[in-house]
Amino acid sequence: MNTKLDLLFQELIENPDFISWVLEESSDLDAYWKDWSSADAIKKEALEQARFSLLSIHHETLPITDEHIAYKVSQSLEIAKRRENEKKTSNGSFNWFQYSRAIAASVLLLIVAGLFVYVKFKSQNVFIENQKQLSLNKAVETIIEVVNENNKVKYVQLPDGSSVVLRKNSRISYNKKFDADKRVVVLSGEAFFEVTKDPARPFFVYVNELVTKVLGTSFSIKADKNDKNVLVAVKSGKVSVFSSTDKHLEEYQNGNKLSALLLTCNQQVTFERSKSRLVRSSVTGSILLNIPIENQKFTYSETPVSEVLASLEKAYGIDIEYNEQIMSHCSITATLGDEPLDNKLKWICAILEANYQTSENKISITGNSCQ
Repeated sequence: MNTKLDLLFQELIENPDFISWVLEESSDLDAYWKDWSSADAIKKEALEQARFSLLSIHHETLPITDEHIAYKVSQSLEIAKRRENEKKTSNGSFNWFQYSRAIAASVLLLIVAGLFVYVKFKSQNVFIENQKQLSLNKAVETIIEVVNENNKVKYVQLPDGSSVVLRKNSRISYNKKFDADKRVVVLSGEAFFEVTKDPARPFFVYVNELVTKVLGTSFSIKADKNDKNVLVAVKSGKVSVFSSTDKHLEEYQNGNKLSALLLTCNQQVTFERSKSRLVRSSVTGSILLNIPIENQKFTYSETPVSEVLASLEKAYGIDIEYNEQIMSHCSITATLGDEPLDNKLKWICAILEANYQTSENKISITGNSCQ
């Protein structure tokens, strides 16, 4: 990650003059900020990112810094004093009650309309901190980020073949190629994972202040950026979870075995972010995100290939193209389980003597007639 860019972003997002310029459209500061960023590409990028962040969260009611409150109170007093002088000039008198109300109204307006930065920036900062797990000894260009902005679910295939079903308004980051000794992804939002089994390379999900470690299993994570809790529910296999501030963090991260708090099938954990506390519970099922794949069974008995592929489309949120006329008489008998989609496709195509190709938005299957 670009350290200078991150520092400039943080400085801007906490700068009362910058906040005032962006949110209150203070045109008298246009020239200043234009000059500030014109000669430096990184400054310009930081300014654009910070401005976009402020504008994109203007509907949220969040706390701000003491410095910004002091700045706004001072600004309100100056406005009130100016109005006092204007009234004295025109009327020769001044209403102190109205004066006090003007100050109070200005400060309340600040609290309602201007208390928006801290939580958003904090959650952004946590995501940025987690992304450093991806950039250790690597160039930033190796990092891939996928964002699901519009679809109910979006399929993401990771470099090792693992599947991620990403819910709307969620994003995930990972390296183009996983390390030889570990696989790391960074999540913000909600996702269902089917992880390819590889005991020699543990799989880590960093989300907010929680780390989830698996060797090969299926599970859901619910971690909206402003929620007080992070939830993890296990559909199959074993999952290990621990806080990123745990004193045994290095031990948990570096060992090939699962340790810390272990979860098994139909168990769920709640991570209370404010207390860094983990609470495990048993549940009747693994449904956490209320998406089809969480409770879908991939068991088929002489099932027409059209139904099999339709069930995969529904579960993973991806289009599957095939020649319906040629393959209309094909059927599948198999139990595919909670393996990643890539493995399911290999088994299906082996049965059908077909081939498949995967792109970002669709899967194409080509095969012969089964008659």
